[in-house]
Amino acid sequence: MMPTPRAHRFRVILVAIDFSAQSARALRYGVATARAAGGRVVALHALDPLLSAAAARAYAERPLIADTRAALARFVSKTLGREDADAIGCTVDVGPARRVVIEEARRQRADVVVVGTSGRGGVSKLFFGSTTESLLRRYTGAVMVVPPGAPKPGPRWPDGRMLGAIAAGPHRRAIASAAARTAEVFGAWLTLGGAERPSRHAPASAPLIVLPLPAATRLRAFKQGTAAYEFVRRARVPVLVMHTGRAIGHLIVSRAA
Repeated sequence: MMPTPRAHRFRVILVAIDFSAQSARALRYGVATARAAGGRVVALHALDPLLSAAAARAYAERPLIADTRAALARFVSKTLGREDADAIGCTVDVGPARRVVIEEARRQRADVVVVGTSGRGGVSKLFFGSTTESLLRRYTGAVMVVPPGAPKPGPRWPDGRMLGAIAAGPHRRAIASAAARTAEVFGAWLTLGGAERPSRHAPASAPLIVLPLPAATRLRAFKQGTAAYEFVRRARVPVLVMHTGRAIGHLIVSRAA
């Protein structure tokens, strides 16, 4: 499908950070998304509530949050460089990662949430992976998931090319339409393909995959989120998961001089 002029752009791109190399990769893709589709980037860290509770008992919760925010700012600067980091907002909230990300995304009215599929090793790796899966199950907004094997985004990512992963079924037309609207936001050419074998799509042919999910009841959406996570885990490039019933991007209204 041919690209159309960009009539919509993003305003807020929220990136979940757990100080791991994988979340650094997610941050770079958040910045690349802002470069391609507009919007400002906000880096978010969810502070472990157990640490916060311990600090509260010691009357030091506020300094702990301030220290964590400073550490987040240093992480952003180290990942992007000082000049690019100056444009990134940093925020720290206390609570379980899934709840913090969803609440902050709604508060900021984020157009897209960017996350990795895994964070640090051991328990933290399992925790961050489960947070991503939980987001796909419970959050109805757009989520861009960056798999561990995704290459570093170039200055022109996604290079004007996107792949729409279209599942067979009665919702195929609505899914294809949602993928086309998303490509419009990025100003990209859209190629339609099946949603069964994401591993076939090499980075050179599809720097970004959009996976639209049909509107569903809560129980069905929960199952869709699990299936979407399995799709993302097999992908080699970032996957933008979105629901067909939700608008993406904001209309640009040109004013007469």
